[in-house]
Parts: sequence; structure tokens; C-alpha cells
Amino acid sequence: MAEFPTDMRSKLTASRTAKTQEQRLWDLGLRFLEGRQWLRFDRNLDQYVASRSKEGQAKVTVNLLLNIYRNVMSRLELSYPSVVVLPASPSSEDVIKAQSSEAALKYYWSSNRMEAVLGEAVRWLTTTGTCALHSYYDPDDQTVKTDTFGAYDIFFERGVNSPDDSQWIAVRTFHPRDSLEKAYPDKKEIIQQASIVNENDYSSFYNSDFTGPPLDRVEVFEIYWRDGKHAIMAGDQYIYKEDKVPVGILPIQVIRYTEVPRRLWGISLIAPLLDLQLLYNKARSQIIHNVELMGNPKWVIPKTAGVSNNSITSRPGEKIYYNPAGGAPQQISPSPLPSYIIDNVQRLQSEMGDVAGLHSVSLGKRAVGVTSGKAIEALASQDTSQLQGSMAAIERGVSQMASVVLQLMKAYYTEEKMMRMLDSYGRVTFESIQATDLVEDPEIFIEAGSLFRNEAQDRDTKVLELLQMGLIPPDMALQELSFRTGNAFVSKKVAAMAHAQEILQLVKEGVGDPQILRNDDLQAFEQVFSDFMKTGAYYELDMAIQDKIMQVLVAVVAGQQNLDDMQYGQLLAGQVVYPRPPQPPQQPGMMPMGAGAQIQGQTAPGAQQPGSIAGSERAGTNRAEAMISPAPGGVV
Repeated sequence: MAEFPTDMRSKLTASRTAKTQEQRLWDLGLRFLEGRQWLRFDRNLDQYVASRSKEGQAKVTVNLLLNIYRNVMSRLELSYPSVVVLPASPSSEDVIKAQSSEAALKYYWSSNRMEAVLGEAVRWLTTTGTCALHSYYDPDDQTVKTDTFGAYDIFFERGVNSPDDSQWIAVRTFHPRDSLEKAYPDKKEIIQQASIVNENDYSSFYNSDFTGPPLDRVEVFEIYWRDGKHAIMAGDQYIYKEDKVPVGILPIQVIRYTEVPRRLWGISLIAPLLDLQLLYNKARSQIIHNVELMGNPKWVIPKTAGVSNNSITSRPGEKIYYNPAGGAPQQISPSPLPSYIIDNVQRLQSEMGDVAGLHSVSLGKRAVGVTSGKAIEALASQDTSQLQGSMAAIERGVSQMASVVLQLMKAYYTEEKMMRMLDSYGRVTFESIQATDLVEDPEIFIEAGSLFRNEAQDRDTKVLELLQMGLIPPDMALQELSFRTGNAFVSKKVAAMAHAQEILQLVKEGVGDPQILRNDDLQAFEQVFSDFMKTGAYYELDMAIQDKIMQVLVAVVAGQQNLDDMQYGQLLAGQVVYPRPPQPPQQPGMMPMGAGAQIQGQTAPGAQQPGSIAGSERAGTNRAEAMISPAPGGVV
């Protein structure tokens, strides 16, 4: 048994104390985000309270932070990435394992609802600057899972300047005492001695303003050491110990929004904007206050005018009686608000956009002096480029998480598990997975930008531009466009591919001659049958079935080109390039084989195509024998 630190609880307490100042900043940022922005920190209460205002002073809150936050969240919205698992060697076995691993990750992304898990991670990133992804095996559900943790519940070795420097990383959860006792019955006594949540320990964040852990929960820490040790603590004692986790790296991936050298915690989106937001609120409050004063100017009334204090009100058409000899009451015209006050408000708003990396174009506003569509696109692209660092950090974290997930599956999926997923043609399929199907030491690569939906949209726009300029053919553009099931064209294409798959399955099973009609998507049939003929499964079939599949493919191609019977026969005969057929002995005075096949650029009737293994009798094969559907309405 490995040695586990006996003073681990004190180390966790020291870690919590070390991030007190950071935690106050996170508290303030969350309150500002929800609109509570007139605050001050009360050291006696150890929490933020509403700041006092002067009598008659307006307090205006214009929450610009919320719009910036929502905009950045939309730009960081996640979709399923293009994941590649590299095989350990060029051998067919390792290649198949790599393909199975990719399929397992795709299934995991859907079954574990990773878009929601990573969406929560992005929310913690933008608000507190740091989050963590914890992947583990759940023995109750017998499946691998991934959870997200915010900065409040992540703990490092005290004094380190980077998560990579910490010899251990811990995450905190809160559990009912009885559930812990059921999970660890042999540690029941330790769990009963563990104290429940102390409200005073979370007074700065978990107070009346926010929903914190229930007060009847036990604080639990799960700790991972870089030498492979793993333990769970309740109170001051370990309730679970593991000498070596079955993964090569820590199963906790720490992601930071903005990384700064020699700074442990990441800088969030919200933190640099707090002062500017407060100054903006003060400036807007000053303007509102002055507007109210200017809308109700003061009166100058001579004392001898005889006007009572209640004579002047805000009622329209009121009558004011005064003594002419004493002088008439007069309103004082206030001085207009200086222009620099208005300019200051606009400057503060612009500075908030500069700090956040979002300007008028990204916020849905028209840029002053910019009318060109290309110029607007360039400005929006510049704003997106400022998020590249955060996007890269998220992609690194997801890539490492994917590697951990595969290693956990390799370790714990000793029995076969069924996966329900969509194949490349849009059909629901069921595939099995077990440890022997996965790579030993996975190398995971995520295509740059594929994790973020806005990047995919930009790529789609560029593909369509290339298509319009004629630089790429339509079929290549279709392959490069992002998959969108909501698109009617794509939905029809998926249905056509699925239908072609069904026909292919019938042909492989030798079930009759299913019909292929001219109004079917012949391109889909060509792609499905052509792709299958490139696989090893094709060559494992009987020769008769192989020939049948080739005949269907040729019939589909002929149907697209509207070939006649003779051209169809030539096309069928010319499909095989190798091995070449033996050539008949050449008679004296005869032209070499194929010499007369081309006459003025045209194919002579009955001429054999170069490379064909079939004789002239094969070239004249009745077309009805080569077609799946000889009936009227088939491919003709």
C-alpha cells in the first residue's frame, strides 16, 4: 500500500485559505453579472452588502456585462468536434482499434451529454476564469462519466504558480451522510464522525444571495496525486484509497480562460470589466440626476411677492397669485450638461468593448463609417480572434479528457457494451465495444476550430464562396459543409444514403433483385456501393455477390449518364483494370488489339476498353442481367 499524507486535511484547508482574495473577486463578478452592482465589502460580516447612497441621488444600473457575457457564451458554444485517434502502428489491427476508439468517443459525447457538461465549464470559465473536467468510472452505473467543477471547488498545493506544478489536485463535492454510508459501508464510523457543512465556512459566497450546499451535507474531497495515487476524504479521514489509477495522466483537466505567467488562477471575462461597469453606472446615474434637476428647475420668489410655499406644484394649468409690487416669481434656467459628461459615458462603453474584445459589429450594432460587407466581416473576425487563446485552452482540455475517457473504458469495459449511435449515412445502428477494441495509449487530436460552432459556420461560408467562384465542384462542397440535420437538402441526402445502405444489404444477402428507380438519388447509390467495394468486407463475399454489387454500381453510373445498351456493356466490361486478360495471338496483317477502337475520337461498336478482363462476349452481356431492376421504371 502506498503512503498517503496524514496531514492532507490541513493541506486542503491551507489551499482554501490561499484563494480567499480570489474568491471575493469571483463573488463580486457573479453579483455584478446578475445586476447587483452597487456593493461594498463588509469585513465584519465577511460578505458584500448594498452600498449607501446620498439622499435624492439616483442609482442607475445598466448591466452591460450581461450582454457581453451572453455574446461570448454564444461564440464559445460547443458542438461535437472532429476527433482523430491515431493508431499505434500501421497494422490493420491497430487501425481498426483507432476507428473503434473514435466511434466510442462519439458515442460517449452523445450518451454523457457532453455539450451540456462543457457548456457549464464555459460558464465557469467566463465568470471565475478557471474550471476543471473530472472523468471517472461510476461502479453503480458501470459507465464512464465526466463532471464539471468551478473554481470554488478546485484545490491545489499551496504556493504553486500553475496547475501543472501542483503535486496533487482535489475537487470538492457535498453528499448526504446516508448515501456515503451506503457507498462505503466499511467506513461508516468515519462518515458518522464527519461534520456537516458549516455555514460560516461559506459565508462570503454561499449566503442569502446564492444557493449553496444544503446544511445537512458532508463535505467530500476527491484527491489525485501525480504519482498515480487516488483517495477520497470525508472530514479528516480517508474513506477510499487507490494506489494507482488506470490512466497515464491526471483524470482532472484544469482549463483557464486567460492564462498569465506565474498566476495560478485564470483571469475571467468578467473581472477586468468590474471597475468600468461601476464607473459607467455612476456616469449614467449622474446624467439621470441632472436630467431630473433640469426637468424641474428651481424658482426665485421675492419675499414680498406674497406667494405661499404650497402655491407652486407640478400640476398643469395651475394659478399662482402674487403681489406685483413685491415682484413676480421666476424659474432659474439651469446650465446645460457639459458635453464631456456624455462623451465620458460613450468612452466607458467603448472601453468595456475593448477590454472584452467585443465591438459594435459583434454586438449586433452598425460600425460607424463601415459599410462594406467584407470590412464588417473582417471586424467580426478580429473579435473572434481574441478568443483563440481561450478556445485553444478548451480544446486542449477536451482532448486530454477524451484520452482519459478512452483509458478508463479500456480499464473498466471488460465486458461487451452496446452503443446506440448514428452511422455516417444517418441510420441508427448498434455497435458493441469492449476493452480489447480500444487503443492502449490513445493519441487524441481535435481539428482546430471544430469544437466551436461559429468556426464551423465561418468554414461553411468560405466553402460556399469557393463553390460560387467555381473553384470546387458541388460534390466536394457537399462533403466540406458542416452536417446540419435541420437542412432539408441534407435530410433528403441522409435518407437517400440510408435507402442505398438498405439496398446494399439486400444484395449482400442475395435477396432477389430490389428495384432502383430513376427518381432515386443515384449519386447516393454510387457513393454507398463504391465505398463498400473499397473495404475488406467486399472481398470476403462470394464471387457471385461481388459481381452482383459491381453490376449494380455500373448500372447506377450508366443511369446517371443515360448510356445506351452498347455503351453500358462497354462500361461494365471496363471496370476491372487488373489482372489484364491474355491477349489472343495476332494474325498476320491484322491491326493490334485496340488499334481500331478509336476512330476520330469515337469508340467503335464492340471495341473492348483497355484493361478489361472480359471478352467481346462479356461486352455484349444483356443489360437486363446486369441491372438490379429490369422491370419498367428501373434504371434505363
